[in-house]
Amino acid sequence: MKDISGRVIETSDKLSRKIEKLYIRFKGLLTVVVLAINRKLLYKLQYFHQRGKFPDFKNPKDLSERLLSEMLKPSFVNKYADYADKVKVRQYVSSRGMGEILLAHYGVWNDARQIDFDKLPDRFVLKTNNGCGGHIFCWDKKTFDKQKAVKYLNKRLDLPYYFNKEPHYKAIKPLIYCEELLDTGTDELPADYKFLCIKGKPVYVVVYTERNIHKRTCMFDMEWNLKDFIITKRIPKSLPQKPENFDEMKRIAQALSEGFDFVRVDLYYHNNRILFGELTFTPSGGLLRSYTDEAIQNLGALCD
Repeated sequence: MKDISGRVIETSDKLSRKIEKLYIRFKGLLTVVVLAINRKLLYKLQYFHQRGKFPDFKNPKDLSERLLSEMLKPSFVNKYADYADKVKVRQYVSSRGMGEILLAHYGVWNDARQIDFDKLPDRFVLKTNNGCGGHIFCWDKKTFDKQKAVKYLNKRLDLPYYFNKEPHYKAIKPLIYCEELLDTGTDELPADYKFLCIKGKPVYVVVYTERNIHKRTCMFDMEWNLKDFIITKRIPKSLPQKPENFDEMKRIAQALSEGFDFVRVDLYYHNNRILFGELTFTPSGGLLRSYTDEAIQNLGALCD
């Protein structure tokens, strides 16, 4: 069997993906039901499922409690929507004098049927500006299934059952955009460096590797000391090395996080280039699923 990009996938992988999709749909329907009752109740139940206890929204201490309680405030939507928009945020990065770290863009569309694939390069990535994952990677346009891509992208343009729990995404006009695919010489994606910034200061960096398969994760402090803050099953067997230009990455993360109480600044380091990914204000919907209890307590204390 082949996926949209034209790569061969095993039948077992296809079955696991079907099961995963069914599970996501079930969770989505359950989310809609609980949201219809009470948003705060949804956050409490999700937090309890993740941490084994109910959150304290009146006196939040750990970072997850703080993020979820902020998401309940009416002002949250308009405060962060433009920065979470993966198209509009490019204006913000440029306004900070960092236009050179932006990936090349090849087009923005309201409907995937508007895409002229003949005008796109041989390799590219298609994404939605309000999406979380679900990207389509074209490694070779000769084997790329354009019809499947169009159908898939238009389905992803509006996923209310998924994004209702993060209210600022509702304020983003859904769009499809195409950007540069970072060429590693293989089908593997480059490492993703996610700087956790509190009050304009990067304090930890979460590094995502093996992004095509398992999305392995580990966390370092700003001196590149490994922190035991990620749940064990997510940690890679081989730890990533410190990027040569790590100090410059820290400087960029600090500049882009200025003025925010908390934001995750996502960067890539590829072929000696520092490149911008996105700004994230509510990782894992504010639940920080990959982080240990100690991690969210430590981060919450830093917020004080």
